[in-house]
Amino acid sequence: MSGRNIAELGDEISSLTKKIAKDFQTRGISVPSIHDTSVTGTEPIVDGESALKLAEAARELEALVLGPHQTLGLMGLSVHDASSLGVIAEFDIASLVPLDGSATFAELAEATGLDEDRLTRILRHAATNFIFHEHPAGHIRHTTLSAHLARSPPTVAFQRTLAQVFNPANASLPAALRAHPATASLTQTAHNIARGTDVPFYSWLDDAAVAGDLRKVFDAGMEGISRGGQRLQDTDLRAYPWADLGAGAVVVDVGGSRGHFARDLGELNPSFKLVVQDLPRVVEGLAEEFANDDDGVNVVTYQAHDFFDVQPVGGADVYFLRHVFHNHPDAECVAILKALLPALKMGSRVLVSEYVVPPSEDLDAGLGTKAMRQMDLMTMALFNAKERTRNEYAALFGRASERLVLEGTYQVPDDPRSCIFEAIYKG
Repeated sequence: MSGRNIAELGDEISSLTKKIAKDFQTRGISVPSIHDTSVTGTEPIVDGESALKLAEAARELEALVLGPHQTLGLMGLSVHDASSLGVIAEFDIASLVPLDGSATFAELAEATGLDEDRLTRILRHAATNFIFHEHPAGHIRHTTLSAHLARSPPTVAFQRTLAQVFNPANASLPAALRAHPATASLTQTAHNIARGTDVPFYSWLDDAAVAGDLRKVFDAGMEGISRGGQRLQDTDLRAYPWADLGAGAVVVDVGGSRGHFARDLGELNPSFKLVVQDLPRVVEGLAEEFANDDDGVNVVTYQAHDFFDVQPVGGADVYFLRHVFHNHPDAECVAILKALLPALKMGSRVLVSEYVVPPSEDLDAGLGTKAMRQMDLMTMALFNAKERTRNEYAALFGRASERLVLEGTYQVPDDPRSCIFEAIYKG
């Protein structure tokens, strides 16, 4: 990034703002404000490139005019941005405020069972991040951000997972690096320090005696990510030419959680035979839960399976690993691929869907890479794992078997960070 001065940043912000306002006028859309609650959906109202440029210039200007002392102070205390949002998600407070009206702090305290003074302080903090606004005094109203929380249960589920499951580990990353400065162990992570356990994250999560109901919170959050959060499964449905597999194709969703992706894929391709595999506690009861669902579940079966064990479904057309590898160090990714090998037939496809770290020459400190960098640090905190570059993902296939040949990659233009890698078995 260039080191722009205050005047240059101001000029760029002015120019971009005028361009965006003109675009709104051309499209017949009124220029929105942060208090506009009519904005719905997950799609941005400003085109991606202009939005990133304007937001990045505004962030750079903010850091410049506030100076290092205040900027770093706010950054260091931003944990409370996450915690106030986490409280709002945990108690589903956004749904308690009318979209076209207001609610008092006393009313919200009664509805949630929270102490009124504490709730007031938390919501006033959230309002500094444009989540709700107080008008008149003592009355909370929606903003664009809080209205989205009210309308989007998947987003709320994801935020609950961040607050309850992930963020304790994220906050312990400095202590973990002090204790274990160079390790790939799954039992020497920030998660282990945060939870006071020597058990890897997923094993800990599956032990109800210590994790309580956090597995349910986690599963709901992962479905929220796919359906309305950071990583929409629509990207994977659009990026790969699934229909080209042909009628009756057998697709195994390895580590497929509760099968949200497979059911959507089955709805689009009702002739497919889809198998969702995950640990016993995850898939138990899913067939009954979705028995009366009309969104493609009739072509989905559920199977208890640990992807480190030999794959039990032989000769499938596709083995799909969706957002699995970024949770594991390289050696474990290779082990997961090797566990597939005995089941593969000639021409079987192994598809891996992940975020892709851009080449070093394309990196900057901007918002365009921030979400990916956040995910990278979270995988470090939980698993001592990482987000990878294209070349790093490609190398994993060759390490598993020279007969597993990377043939192509698939992306959609509006999500350049996500990629499906396709390897074909040449056995």
